[in-house]
Amino acid sequence: MLRRIPPPLYACVLLTALGTAELLLDPGYRAAPAPVLAAIVIVAAATAAATWFPVAAALGIGLLFPVTVVLGGNGPTGAGVIAILLTYGWLGYRRRPDRWWWVAPVVGQLLSLSPLPLGGRYLWESAFFTALYWVALWVGRLVRRERERAEQLAELAARLDAEREARAHAAVVEERVRISREIHDAVAHSVSVMVLQVGVVRTRLAEHSVEAEVLQGVERLGRQSVEELRSLVGILRDESAAGPPAPQPSLGNLDELLNGVRAAGLPVELEVVGEPADLPRALDVSAYRVTQEALSNVLRHAGDVPTTVRLRHEPGALTVEVEDDGPGVTAAPGDTGGHGFVGMRERVGMFHGTLEVGNRPGGGFAVCARFPYGGAR
Repeated sequence: MLRRIPPPLYACVLLTALGTAELLLDPGYRAAPAPVLAAIVIVAAATAAATWFPVAAALGIGLLFPVTVVLGGNGPTGAGVIAILLTYGWLGYRRRPDRWWWVAPVVGQLLSLSPLPLGGRYLWESAFFTALYWVALWVGRLVRRERERAEQLAELAARLDAEREARAHAAVVEERVRISREIHDAVAHSVSVMVLQVGVVRTRLAEHSVEAEVLQGVERLGRQSVEELRSLVGILRDESAAGPPAPQPSLGNLDELLNGVRAAGLPVELEVVGEPADLPRALDVSAYRVTQEALSNVLRHAGDVPTTVRLRHEPGALTVEVEDDGPGVTAAPGDTGGHGFVGMRERVGMFHGTLEVGNRPGGGFAVCARFPYGGAR
């Protein structure tokens, strides 16, 4: 509730209390209370009106000078000086500069000079209060400008965060489409082989036997599934890519990949630990892609540094490790500027595996992806 109260109303209460304290505690003011009482009324009215009418409040506060001098005083009290600063500062903060914004300080200057013919003020005092209007107005404008700049920076930061999230989401979607395209290629090939094998078995059975009819139905459903899979692959395939489709990636083609990066200047060695197993086709493709992306990151970020690719064939899992002897990275893997780690996580996550990336204790950078068998979603 207190946050909804405008600041000028707080100033109205505090300055009224301050003016009352000056009247009660200062013997000179108690002897001639009329100027102080008039100043309290003007200060209270001007600060309260500043909430809704900042220009009118700035004009009204200028009445402190002629009113207090006419009533026998020497000008604004301490509360009046503070009220001038706050009122004109609030005017500069709330109102944008336009062709009429100078009216309030000019009128205030004239009112501050008006007591001179009455002999109630010295010239230097009038000049001081004249400058006070412009200084307070400038401070208010400065605060407004800083607030607008802070709002712009906050809006820009929010926009950048939204754009970063959108780009990360787009990278995930793009990688998932790529994975789906490759997996559907593999599945379509496997189903085609199954249909051919079923057809071979069917031809070896009696023509009108029950088994032959059942296998014929299976073969028919298999061919329909192959056609549907090919249609889906056609939708997922990038039509902008010209030329025949690239060969299906596989760890069996890993030597070709390593020869390519060696030709690019990267000294890379391959280590195979354990007995190679017959990998599921989708897992084989994903392991190849993770290795390919890890080597690309080495070339991109570390340069031509010694690198080791290690394939660990374990019971029920395949582990791919790519280690380099480069300087490592100072930022988190997700902050390196690319979306390669996003693709790695998507491919490993498809098999409920684990991905570890980061600096090595002895220097360099390491990528470790573990693919369990039979864990694909």
